[in-house]
Amino acid sequence: MKSAGRLRPMVRVALALTVGALLLTPTSAFAITKFQGGPTTNLNPAGDTVHIALSNFPATGGLYVLECLRTASAGSLTTSCDTVHELWVAYNQTGAIAPSGDVALTVTGTVQGTTCGLDQCGIFLTYDHTKSTDRTEDQLINISFSAASVAVVKPTDVITAKINNAVISGSIPGSLPYHATLTISATSLSGSLVTIKSSTPDCTVTKNVITSLKASGYCDFALSSAGNLSYQAVTSHFPFALSAGVQSIRTIAGSSKVGARYFLPAKSNFGTAVAYLSTTPETCTIAKTIVTGKKAGACIIALTAPAQAPLWGALSSKVTLKII
Repeated sequence: MKSAGRLRPMVRVALALTVGALLLTPTSAFAITKFQGGPTTNLNPAGDTVHIALSNFPATGGLYVLECLRTASAGSLTTSCDTVHELWVAYNQTGAIAPSGDVALTVTGTVQGTTCGLDQCGIFLTYDHTKSTDRTEDQLINISFSAASVAVVKPTDVITAKINNAVISGSIPGSLPYHATLTISATSLSGSLVTIKSSTPDCTVTKNVITSLKASGYCDFALSSAGNLSYQAVTSHFPFALSAGVQSIRTIAGSSKVGARYFLPAKSNFGTAVAYLSTTPETCTIAKTIVTGKKAGACIIALTAPAQAPLWGALSSKVTLKII
């Protein structure tokens, strides 16, 4: 009985250690990608390199690999991770690192103003913007730094980007139709100027106006701040899913008089010929692109233009011209 009594505390300690190990398990139980490499301990906080070999890499989609606080999640990369040294690993993608080679990640002893020390940071792997809602490849590999020489560095700058006053995400792709032009406005916490570049050849940037040159796939835009005396420089990435363009004509505004002629746009915004039909022939008639008012009232015009797949869809709508 005495020996059994002495064993109980040991059993409790063993159970506690087992539970603790489960809570601190750094890798996802679902991830198929295998992480090998190092070093992962006694790293130089002033800056060091972890050489990573990835096996069982996903057949579809790529991975972002970056140093993060151990509290990071896929939705908090810009606030909990070192996005300056973030790596994009993918097969056959312009700007990405091939998963078959040495994936060399730069790590530092401070992330977002938090000193990593022995137990605050790790290397985070998560699906890239092509599978941004898929969490099955999320995994965190613990790393630690030499406690004797942990350097205190200034926090990383934070970039906030908007389109039409709506904040855009660095982890969930926005939507960019073919040949649409969207203006990105961006600010940094440091107050420094934010510059924008396209990371992929399928999209262009001119004075913060982004345009897609394809109707499918993804584009990535890199927004950078040089920082200042209080904040480190940062580059944040914002992905966009490309889609077919929206065909349209210029706005038909104003009115036309009885007996007068009103000229409609001959072509859509993509240069295709537009066909018109009056659905109110008692009020107006249409010959090709010329509307003639017959009597006062609402002239309702049906218009169509063919699609050119996969670049843009067909146009089919109605507009109203007031006849006075």
